[in-house]
Amino acid sequence: MNNALISIKPEYVEMILCGEKSVEIRNRAVNLNPGTRLWIYSTLPKGRVEAVAIIRLIRVDSPSVIWKQYCNEIGISLKAFVSYVNGSSRVSAIFLDRIHQLRPPLTLSDLRSEIRNFHPPQFLKLIEPVTPLLDLLRTRKVKLT
Repeated sequence: MNNALISIKPEYVEMILCGEKSVEIRNRAVNLNPGTRLWIYSTLPKGRVEAVAIIRLIRVDSPSVIWKQYCNEIGISLKAFVSYVNGSSRVSAIFLDRIHQLRPPLTLSDLRSEIRNFHPPQFLKLIEPVTPLLDLLRTRKVKLT
């Protein structure tokens, strides 16, 4: 199974965890396969990996098509969506499934104490199969059924 780390603003991570948001939008193409384990890093001020999900599907299309079909799952207003896509001709809709909160979360200081020069991704980062980052994430022992 592939693994990736994505950075998401804390308010959207909270919406994902409480079930109000099941589709994450990116304003460029996302090259991940369904079944990928997506580790969710909540950006500062939280600064921690606090959830993991499985990617069910990624759909790349025009912003208008994505909004019309999935606005109820995206969890943001049309105004915020338009501001985020900012004139992009194609956006990616990442459909999340089997979302689990990590307890305890893996803080940025935890990550940096174990992985020299760790920096959270600005967008998205594929995690190689044999890395200290993946080893550390796996210590959270989340069972994704």
